Amino acid sequence: KSLFVGHCDYRYLRWQVIDTPGILDHPLEERNTIEMQAITALAHLTCSVLYFIDISEQCGYTIDQQCSLFHSIRPLFANKQLIVVVNKIDQQPWDTLEAEKKEKVQALADLANCNLMTMSNVSEDGVSAVKATACDRLLASRVDIRVSGNKVDHVMNRLQVFHPTPRDNVERSVCIPGNSGKLQ
Repeated sequence: KSLFVGHCDYRYLRWQVIDTPGILDHPLEERNTIEMQAITALAHLTCSVLYFIDISEQCGYTIDQQCSLFHSIRPLFANKQLIVVVNKIDQQPWDTLEAEKKEKVQALADLANCNLMTMSNVSEDGVSAVKATACDRLLASRVDIRVSGNKVDHVMNRLQVFHPTPRDNVERSVCIPGNSGKLQ
């Protein structure tokens, strides 16, 4: 019905989380305002994207329909840290899912070259692992972008490391200025 924005802490950083409503699989011009906001957020934010698949199919959409939606919005995942999350494993365990359906879901992750993770909101099984993976991948991606950019060269040019060499054979003790600023 609307976008929900929240925050969580992970590795001493504050992370912003945007929960978008399910995007229905229909043409772009037929999507409502909230769905368009979700699409805009996906297209323009540097983010980790968690694509949830309800393998219990209690959401009202079959796994085939959920996979079809993934394929239709997949271009929005370009240059994003994508994780396909299999949800509701408390209702339908991943291990006992029909082989055909399991292969379709696995094919999504393989096609997008991303992680496939399982979780359950009810039992909280796998929730922390999904959060940690999403944050770690996004953080690593951001560090890579910063290091590969040319701003690092400007900082590196200002850093100098000195290795003093003795100028004579005189033994000198450590000299630390006192509170008054005078040498002791």
